[in-house]
Amino acid sequence: MIRPLLLATALILPVAAAAQDDARRDRTIRVMGSGTVETAPDVARIDYWVRGEGATPDAATAALAQRQKAIAAGVTGLLGGQAEVTTANVTVIEVRDKACDDNRGYGSNPRLSQGACAIVGHLATMQAGVKTRAVDKSATAVGLASRLGASDARLAGFELSNPADAKRRATVAAIADAKARAETLAAGAGARLGELVSVSDQSGGGPAEMVVTGSRPAAAPPPPPPPPPVAIDIKPRPIETRQQVYVAYSIAP
Repeated sequence: MIRPLLLATALILPVAAAAQDDARRDRTIRVMGSGTVETAPDVARIDYWVRGEGATPDAATAALAQRQKAIAAGVTGLLGGQAEVTTANVTVIEVRDKACDDNRGYGSNPRLSQGACAIVGHLATMQAGVKTRAVDKSATAVGLASRLGASDARLAGFELSNPADAKRRATVAAIADAKARAETLAAGAGARLGELVSVSDQSGGGPAEMVVTGSRPAAAPPPPPPPPPVAIDIKPRPIETRQQVYVAYSIAP
């Protein structure tokens, strides 16, 4: 009789423990907390295009390279070394006389490079970008790049150099908000908030960026000595970082 009794006791104890856990889970308050922090952006992004024209591919690319060097030197000189210049999407295309156009869209009908469709020159283009910590000079740099020959120069947006720090601060604020909500619910129910049971991150992405764009018409490089760049004051909006957490608290006995 002792052995069956011990077996029955062994079976009852896990069931009782599971029932206790279920009861503990039932005596919980579950809330969603949200936290938002604002951080002044400390990185600005500038985008622009560079063109080079010439009778031959070499002439077009040489003009492109010379113009890009002038733009990069001028912009980095203004930004005081707090700039990272990148380039991409280099393209060299053939240019034909307008008489070669058949008015049926680009590439509608293959044509030989002779007669009205003879190649009259080449156009080289390059996309470039600048990342800088000198946010206060970023708008001025856009104007300077245009003066030095950049096409479609624009202040493409702002970002944070350390978004993880903003996310941490927003998470702390979200947890505090969740606790305040849970305390309000417990007080309204005539109960007392117990220990924290679980926390899960409910956020779907990174910080939202406030993007500001602008453009300047292309201009030929001025004769030396160049005048100082036109100063443009810039005050970007703070970047909002939002976090959400799902929190469960036990109800104290």
